[in-house]
Amino acid sequence: MNPIIVHFVNQKLNTISPNELISLAAQYQLPISQSEAVQIVNILRRQTIDIKSLSQRKQIIATIAKEVSPEKANYIQYLIQTYIDR
Repeated sequence: MNPIIVHFVNQKLNTISPNELISLAAQYQLPISQSEAVQIVNILRRQTIDIKSLSQRKQIIATIAKEVSPEKANYIQYLIQTYIDR
């Protein structure tokens, strides 16, 4: 993955707001409520995200699955994977 893209994806994940997450999810027809978006953003803000770290991505997805729902964790994993594959 291009280092510039990695930088921008990391920056977006580290600063995303609940409303931005809802908007992004809507672009992919992934339903996320306001309260779920707040929970997910709070999980993302617990640490500085490095999208290249597979272990960190797995840990974040597992935390979302545990604290929000497995379904929402799959949505977030899909969104992250979409940007990694670009």
